[in-house]
Amino acid sequence: MNWGRSALIGLLAWASVLLVRTSAARLTPGPENPERPGPPKPRRATAPRPRSSTRMAVQLAAAIAAAFVLGRLLYADHWPWLVLTAYVVASGNRGRKDVLRKGVRRFVGACAGTLVATGVAACGLGGHPAVAALFGVLAIALWLRPLDHAYWAAGMTTALALLLGYFGQNATDQLPARLSAIAAGAVLSVASAWWLLPVRRGRPGLTRS
Repeated sequence: MNWGRSALIGLLAWASVLLVRTSAARLTPGPENPERPGPPKPRRATAPRPRSSTRMAVQLAAAIAAAFVLGRLLYADHWPWLVLTAYVVASGNRGRKDVLRKGVRRFVGACAGTLVATGVAACGLGGHPAVAALFGVLAIALWLRPLDHAYWAAGMTTALALLLGYFGQNATDQLPARLSAIAAGAVLSVASAWWLLPVRRGRPGLTRS
């Protein structure tokens, strides 16, 4: 029932937006006709392609949909690792190379965080010191995030290891699964950006974020 309600809400939202845009296009008055109209504009020889924003939305939707399916099949309760990576890498991209660069940086940061987290787990840090170290790692990662997303990925992986250690769980057993999920999410986003309605940087209508 939850999935059905979500699909119904999405359909109603899409229909509302389409109705408003159609009504606005019909009710908006056109420009006044000049006394001497100019020559008609030549028609384009090729069929118009979707706008860059539309193509990026399709890429993001495809990557997240594939991440949901693959995450539920391969990672069970840890499927958010894969979905979050697909969203972070594919959202707000500035072209195919930008998606590839973000995917590589997130994976490299997760690898670095896995190495640090393995060392933390080997030290057996737990209790209140683990909580203090967790907040310290998050603060440093948040401070360095504007420089490169790899710092944030490394900090989050290390913080996860500290959190698992605080609850008495073995972090080294879950970090490899997290690393593979991040890699899979990045691959899905890169594949979607490169082969599904690709957007080349510098084309008209390409927005930066």
